[in-house]
Parts: sequence; C-alpha cells; structure tokens
Amino acid sequence: MTDHQFSENLLNVRMSPIVSISEEVRKLAPEYKSKTGKDFVLFQRGEIDFPTPQYIVDAAKNALDKGITKYPKSGGEDVFKEAILYKLNYFNHTTGVDKNNIVCTYGGQESLELSFKLFQGKKGVGFAPCWSCVLENFVPYCGTDFHQIPLSEDFSIDYDLLDKALKGASFFYLNTPQNPTGKLFTKKEVTAIVDLCAKHGAFVISDEAYEAVVFDEEKHFSPASLEYENIISTFTLSKTFSMTGWRLGYLVTRNKQIPNLLKLGNYTQTAGVTTFLQYAAAEALNNKDESQKTINAMVAEYQKRRDIFYDGLISIDGLSVTKPKGGFYFFPDFHNFIPKNVSGDERKLYIYKHLLNEGVASVYGSCFGNYFDDYVRFSFSTTPVESILDGLDRIKKICI
Repeated sequence: MTDHQFSENLLNVRMSPIVSISEEVRKLAPEYKSKTGKDFVLFQRGEIDFPTPQYIVDAAKNALDKGITKYPKSGGEDVFKEAILYKLNYFNHTTGVDKNNIVCTYGGQESLELSFKLFQGKKGVGFAPCWSCVLENFVPYCGTDFHQIPLSEDFSIDYDLLDKALKGASFFYLNTPQNPTGKLFTKKEVTAIVDLCAKHGAFVISDEAYEAVVFDEEKHFSPASLEYENIISTFTLSKTFSMTGWRLGYLVTRNKQIPNLLKLGNYTQTAGVTTFLQYAAAEALNNKDESQKTINAMVAEYQKRRDIFYDGLISIDGLSVTKPKGGFYFFPDFHNFIPKNVSGDERKLYIYKHLLNEGVASVYGSCFGNYFDDYVRFSFSTTPVESILDGLDRIKKICI
C-alpha cells in the first residue's frame, strides 16, 4: 500500500493536552473512588457550571418556531451583527465600525484560527505562558513561526524583549484577561503593546474570551477601542453567557480587507454559523439588563471561589501564587516542591502526577509553552466552594 504524504501542517496538529488530561482523569476516577470513597476534584477544564440563561434559550426556541432554519448569510446575519455593534459600543467602547467590519464565527476559536490563517508561514509573537490551543492547533495548522516572550515572575511585561521580538513579525497574539495566568492587561499595558506593534508594522490578534469575567471592580480594556487599524479582536459568548456548547463568536477589525478575506475563510470552513443560533446570540447581546444581571451573578460567584482558593494557596509556605484579576484560573509556581535532581519530562509532570495521586486534576505548566514548566494551572470555573476546600486539603498534602 502506498505511503501517502499527508499535509505536514495537519500531521503536526495535536489535540489539546487539557482534553487528554480529562480523558486520563476519567479512567482514573473510578479506581480512586473505590479506594478512597471520594470523587476527583476537577480543576483542569475551563468549562462552566452555570446553565445558559433562560432568555437566551427562549430566543433560540422562538427562532426555530419562526422557521429560521435556512442557510445563513455569509459572514453573519444582520440581526447578530447589529447586536454586536451595540455591544461593542456599550461594553468595549468601540466606535467607528460597521457591519462590514465584523465576521460571525463558530466560537472565538474559529475567529482565532481564521486570524492566524491570514499569516500562514509567517512570524508571530505572543507572551508565554500561552493558551495551549494556540500552540497545539493554530500555530502548526498555519505553519506559523511563533516566538514566545516570557512574562516576568509576577506576569509583568519586559518591553525590551517584546520590542526585539517584534522585529520582522507579522502579528502579535494578545489574550486579555489571560489564560492561564488570570492576568488582566491594563489600559497602559495594552496601549504600549499596540504602540510597539505599530512601530514594527505588526498586526494585533486580540483574544478577549474572558472580557466579562473581571474581579475587584476592575475593567477590561479592549484593544478594539484603540484607533490602530490593524487590530483583529476576537470574542466569544461561551464564557460571558455560559454558552460553551453553542459555539458562537465573532471578530471585528477596522482593516477593510480582512473581513472580506475571513468571510471567504469562514465560508470555506463552515459555510456560516447556524441561523437560529445567531438570533439567540443577538438576544444575549441586545438584552443589556438581563445580560448584566447574569454576568454580575456569575462573576460574584467566581470571585468568591477565587478568594477562597487564593487564601488557601497563599497559606502554603513556599508556594508562589499571583492573584488573578480576570478569567477563572490560578497559575502557581511549585518549584520549591520539586526535588532539584528531577529534570526533563519527569520534572514537567512531577507535580501534576502527585496531584493525580491525591485525586486532583490540574494542567501542567508546559502545556502553555516554554519557561513555566514548574507551574500548574487550576481552574475554578466548575468547582463550587466545597470542592475547592477539599482540593486545597489535597494540594497541601503534596507540599509537605
């Protein structure tokens, strides 16, 4: 049989390690339960344990009842785009754009993949740590020469490093609030990043998936509110409205050429987003009062979880942890609890495996790129307070 040479780009794509970890936990959980009588504590996924708000579900049902089941308009239905423009204005303070600046997609993930595809084979830059799907999916799929710029230990920016890295780069990937660190980039930081990109003629791909999940009365600052033409901002309804399985997202850019190109890419990949779902998305964005009520309730619960989790983590002597300002992740440094003679792959998995033995699912730091092998990501998006307290007791056991 002929040995076919399939696409090198596709051969290099990997399933998210977070999915692989979840599969491993699924296998281990029954045996752990039979031994200990306890369930695994699941800190590994960015899933959400709130239901989709009823007013959004009803909008989808109403659209179905009205027979809105035909092929969608390329790039997005007007009803969805008009709602996006309204939301961009009241939430992101973005003006001077119209429906021609928007492409509606299957989740923020399709928006990002299409954006990376614009720069296939070219140099890209992004901070490390970096969301695993960028590294495992978008970069290999698009053959991107992706350069990781490490954030400092407190997740601040080394602007000299960034300036040097942007030389010859086609784009910079920015995720704010950031997965996995929970860092909320300030207006000053975002503006400085965009100014450096403008200096080097680089585009900005702005991933704003967690824009509404912000704590301590801080505010998300959207790059889309800046005047620089070459910013591509990607958004999703998944985190804001607990709509992870609905796969609804969109992108916006002031660059006139990009929406036309990405509309073609969108049509080539998926031929557009399911029509009746777009009507539900429009209701989510248009119904400002209900949306705010929903978001406030979710963020209040997340902040409660975060505060309890943080208090527990900082009580562990030798553990270095930064309090997240957005998203729902902690990314602490466990280097003090790894023996000095442990190195390589064994070191990368050392804390992760010890946590598994205690019935705690986490994500090891090397999933998020270079430089942070001794770190571990914990998600509190699906863990009620009692699970967090149980998980903290188990984490403390491996830190003796």
